[in-house]
Amino acid sequence: MGENDVTAAGTAEVLALAEATPRRLALSTAGMDDARLCQPPAPGEWSALDILNHLRACEEVWMHSVQAMLAHDTPSLKEIHPRQWIRTLSPYTTQSFASSLQVFTLRREALLITLRALSPADWARQGRLDRQTHTVYSHVRRMVQHEEVHCDQIDPQFNVKSE
Repeated sequence: MGENDVTAAGTAEVLALAEATPRRLALSTAGMDDARLCQPPAPGEWSALDILNHLRACEEVWMHSVQAMLAHDTPSLKEIHPRQWIRTLSPYTTQSFASSLQVFTLRREALLITLRALSPADWARQGRLDRQTHTVYSHVRRMVQHEEVHCDQIDPQFNVKSE
């Protein structure tokens, strides 16, 4: 089996990671004030707020693709880069970390309702993003793995040991 093949264990892992991300962000940043959360750890690096905004943008653009895969048979979509989304269309870059995390958490709860209701056939539905074929599973898996990388960037900023 390939790493993007839909299995019960694979979807359970993806769901667990998707559920854990908002909680991990909250625990990593608990008790920190907005000034600290907006401060990059070093020049050229992203602050915790920058990372959270990036994760929100990733979820918004990538889940748009997932919704299209669920609603249409093998849609052809143009992939939108999350950084482009933040620069040109983002309605949230002026929000505080707490407000952004609250919105991220609520959107994630809504997403999890959708994902938990999917059948194996739904997880295997496909779409073409630019020239690459993705499934609902591979796209959501990509998102949660990407989130793990960015959570790993936040943890050391606040002396949190990742699990």
